[in-house]
Amino acid sequence: MTQCFFLALFGSAAMASAETLYVSDELTVPLRSGATMQHRIISFLPSGTALEVLEASDDGNYQHVQADDKDGWVKTEQLMKSPSARAQLVTLNKRIETLKSDLKQSVGDISELNARIKQLESDNRTLEKDRDAIATQLTELKQLASRPVAIAQQNKNLETKLAAIKTEFTAVQAENTQLRDRSIKEWFVIGGGVTLISLFLGLIIPSIKWRKRDSWGGGF
Repeated sequence: MTQCFFLALFGSAAMASAETLYVSDELTVPLRSGATMQHRIISFLPSGTALEVLEASDDGNYQHVQADDKDGWVKTEQLMKSPSARAQLVTLNKRIETLKSDLKQSVGDISELNARIKQLESDNRTLEKDRDAIATQLTELKQLASRPVAIAQQNKNLETKLAAIKTEFTAVQAENTQLRDRSIKEWFVIGGGVTLISLFLGLIIPSIKWRKRDSWGGGF
């Protein structure tokens, strides 16, 4: 029987040790050194203080609790299973302030992001202009690069024409040389012929006896 009693006591103490209770909505609650009103007050716990329950008194009127670095006994009726409305309000107000701060930070971040977006848009426009300028330069370079090819082809055509002209000139020059040689030969032949004729006439004419005619047809 006694063993069962101790088991029940330890079981209730173990269950109580896993629980967390809060100081009620009163301003302060005394933390005593024992589970009676006659025990001295160690300190006063403010409303909303979270307490770790270590064990309960035999009659259940007091709870042995741990508050930070202190432990003592507090009346069960002065404890609640959830934070008081005042403590919840304080926590809620803190949460609201935190949310306001986060919202303010978010607004600042959004403004910064908007400014960054505008800067990126400006940079993008600049890059597009640079891209267009580079494309124009590339087109011009391609045109310049194609000019040497065209010039080379034109030079090749001119060289072909020049070679043809040189060939034709050589042929004409050769023909002129032939004509000049032929002309010299012809003149040489003609000159020789004239010389021979002159020589012949010079030899023959003096040897011819010319008969003198009568004047005015007297021989008839």
